[in-house]
Parts: sequence; structure tokens; C-alpha cells
Amino acid sequence: MILKGYLKAGEQMLHSLSIKNFGLFKKANVDFDSNFSTITGESGTGKSMFLNALRIFLTGNVPQNLKNLNGSVSAFFTVNDFIAEMVEDYVPLENNELILAVNFTPKKTLFRLNDTIVPKNIVQEISKYLLEVHSQDSNIALRDDNYQNSLIFKILREKFPNFFIEYDEVYQEYLNLKRKFENLPTDKTDIFRNIDILNYQIKEIEEANFKPNEDDELSSRFKTLNNIEEIREKLIESLYLLKEDDKSIDLQIGEVVYNLSKIIDYGFKEEHSLALFIQEQLTELFDLLQIKVENLESDPEELERISNRLNIIMELKRKYGPSLEDVLTNLEKYKSQKNMLEEIKKDFHELEPKLNQLKNKLMNLSDNLIDQTKPFLDVLKKNVEENLKDLNMENCKIDWKIKKLNAPQKDAAHKIVFLLKTNPKSDFLPLAEVASGGELSRIILALEIVLGKNHPIDTMVFDEIDSGVGPRMADIVGKKLSDLSQNKQIIVITHMPQVATLANEHFKIIKSVDNEAISAIIKLSEKEKLNEIKEMYGNIVY
Repeated sequence: MILKGYLKAGEQMLHSLSIKNFGLFKKANVDFDSNFSTITGESGTGKSMFLNALRIFLTGNVPQNLKNLNGSVSAFFTVNDFIAEMVEDYVPLENNELILAVNFTPKKTLFRLNDTIVPKNIVQEISKYLLEVHSQDSNIALRDDNYQNSLIFKILREKFPNFFIEYDEVYQEYLNLKRKFENLPTDKTDIFRNIDILNYQIKEIEEANFKPNEDDELSSRFKTLNNIEEIREKLIESLYLLKEDDKSIDLQIGEVVYNLSKIIDYGFKEEHSLALFIQEQLTELFDLLQIKVENLESDPEELERISNRLNIIMELKRKYGPSLEDVLTNLEKYKSQKNMLEEIKKDFHELEPKLNQLKNKLMNLSDNLIDQTKPFLDVLKKNVEENLKDLNMENCKIDWKIKKLNAPQKDAAHKIVFLLKTNPKSDFLPLAEVASGGELSRIILALEIVLGKNHPIDTMVFDEIDSGVGPRMADIVGKKLSDLSQNKQIIVITHMPQVATLANEHFKIIKSVDNEAISAIIKLSEKEKLNEIKEMYGNIVY
């Protein structure tokens, strides 16, 4: 059985915070076990320093005036799969457990994730999904227009998924086409000029109409025709040596054959056979050379034709080689490049009109989305205003600023953000410009209650949320914080006993002064909690 107000095992939460040599804190360890914790203490005891310790991870900065020698702050979280996946880009995780840590001296600051040193911007990026600190001038996510827009569309998409089906399909097509269009060269004349160059190169190679190894064959023939007299002279001389001379090789090998035939029976059978074979080979060689001499003719026209052909091939090899095989390879490459450029040339004429057509369609679909979801947005607005009224801010009104964008975005072609006014005569302004301190905290509390689980940050720290309110309103603030803690981990720094009494855990910050001022934070027992709340009631003046 899970007790109401206590976290389920495995939920995202801040489990502990450890502080060493930071401001007045020499050594402090806080373990959070419940969804709703409160922190109390007299003014000046160190509550602001406690907030500053948490803010370090959000801002990436350690206030110089709070740095002591060899100080540190670390926060232990269990995280959801979304955060785990983000963190594992930098460090490995076990059981989705994450420790954010900062070590500092007056001159040096190092940030860590699970004991691995990382740049501070990495810690900041991860922390903004883990933790919100609501206080004077705090940089919370809900004050950011872009975050508001993303959150509202997240709610709308979960509430009305069918409304977004067609928009998402068309947007994906638009996005693919847009990427293709953006990758087109900026100068169209370059495309046309390159196509002309490739056409010339392809035509020049194809008109040559050569075949593989043609240059080797032509070179051999060219050498033959160019040296025909020397070839004839050497062939005739070779024929004379083979058979026509009185001492020709043919006569001499004949004598060898005759001599070996006389002694063949004395163990010279193989030698006699070899001599016969040589005699036959000499006869065959003679016949071949004789045919060559008979066919050997000078042909000046063929020589000129081959010479011209070789010049063409040599020029192509010079331009597109170095080898004839390279020329053929480049021909295919040029054809491929030309086809690609022709496609780009076609895209210049077709992509932009089609892109504009899809853009216009998305803008119209987004108009329909806004029309269809406007009634639900009005209900959200009404619910927020009812919660603001409960929080003694009945003059505070919420409205939506729905702005049509110049181009469609992932969620829609509109941007939706909160507008707020705190009195009837003022104008609606962005949330970040209207309120601060406890007033802002109550506005954020009203928004959190209505937005519920759609807001992904699970640990929220509130300071000054009950600032300037009476006991009756403090009861309401405390009740709403308690309700919100059913879905979120809530940590509240308060001076109001009505809020503190509803918390599941109570911590107190105390300061002692001996040789130096030192702050500590302690967890109160039930009895100590009751005594603290009695003292808090005693300090209230109505």
C-alpha cells in the first residue's frame, strides 16, 4: 500500500542534497522522502543560501561571495527514461540514478555528472528538466514563451490527437521538400554552366567512339608501319639464316638429326626425338616469317589514319585520363553528374511552387487547429483564473496570445503563449513581465495545478509563495500545494504555519554563532514539527 503524499518507488525526484563550505553551511545533508516537504527558519539563517545551492545547477554559476575553500554541492536524483537517455550521451547510468555535483574554490569551479567532469552548460541543460525554483527573479521554464508554446501544444496533442494527423503528415512532406530546396545551390547560373561543360565533355568522349585498349593496338600497328623497311630487312635475313644459306640452321639441325638416328639404339631415343621436334619448329618458324614478308606492304594512308587516331586518343587521355580506362570511367561519372544537375535544374522550376503550395496548406490546417481547440483553451483559461481567485488574485486574468507565424513549425503554424494582467485596468502582458516574488509563485502554482502532469518537471521548489497573504489564504495556498504534490515533488520555504502543517516532512534551518556564524538544516520529528508550528503561529501578527 502506498501512503498518500509519499513517492512511489522509481518516480523522478530529488532524494538528497549535500552542501559543504557554501556560505554559512559548513556541512549539511538533506534527505527528501516525501512529495511535500517544507523548510522553515528565522530570517538570516540561510534559507536563501539553500535556494542558491539548488540554483547553481540551473544557472551554472556559484556566487563568488558564497564560495569557501574546497566547497561542494551535490544533488542525488532518480530520473525518468527521457532524462536517462539525455544523460547517457555523456555518462553511463545505473538504475536511472543521477548525481549532479559542483566542486569549487575561490578560483576554480568543476561540474560533474556521476563523478564525470562535464561542461557546466551540460549540467544546466539537464537540470532544467529536473528542477524548478520559484522565487524572486527565478528563471523558471514557465516564464519562457517558447516553453509555454511547447507545453500548450503538448496538452492539445494529447487531448486531440486526431486534429493533428493531417498537419503532421503534410508537415513531414513539407520538411523533406524544404531540406531538399535548402540544399540547392544559391546560384542557378552555376548549374546551367556546369551542365554545358558536362555536355561538351560527354560529347567529346562519345564522338571518339574508342574501345578498351585501342590505344595499345594502334600504337603497335603504328610502329610496324613506321619501321617497315627495317622489319623487311630483318625478316629476310632471318629466312636466309634458317634455310637459304649453305650453312643454314636447317641444314645443321638436319645433320644433328641424322647423327642421332645412327646411335638411337644406344640410349639416344629422347635426344633424337627432341632434335626432330626442333627441326619441325624451325620449319614452322620459317613458314610464319615467309608469310609475314609476303604480306608486308607499306601503306602511307593507313599510317596517317592511325597517327590521327592516336592523336585524338592522346588528347582525350590528357584531358580525362591518364589512361584510356580512366577516360571511360570519367565518361560514366560525367553522365551521372549531368543527370544529377538536370534533376536540380528541374527542382529549381518545381520545388519552390510545390513548397509554397504545402506551406499554404499547412497555414490553413493550422487555422483549423486553432479554431477546433479554442474552446478547450478557453476552459484552461477559466480553470487557471478560478485557481487564481482561490489564491486571492481574483483581479488576475489569463489570456492567450495566439500569433500566426510566417512559416509552419513542427507543432503548428501558430505560437500560443500566456498573457496576464494583475488588475482590471492594466494591459495583458507576457508572464515574465507582470509579476515576481510570491505573486509570481502563486500564478505559477495556479498554472501548475491546471496543467498537471503535462508539465514534465517533477521537482518544484517554492519560495515566497505565501508572501503577503493572511492566514485564511495561507490555508488555501497550503491545500493547493498539497494537491499538487500528488503528482509532483514539492519543496516549500515558508513563514506560514498553515502551509507547514500540511507538509509530510518538515526541515528547519538554524544558525549558531560561536567564533563564527554557521548554518545547519535539520529534519524535525513529529513532536519537533508541532513545536515549530506553534512558534510560527506565535510570531504571526494579524
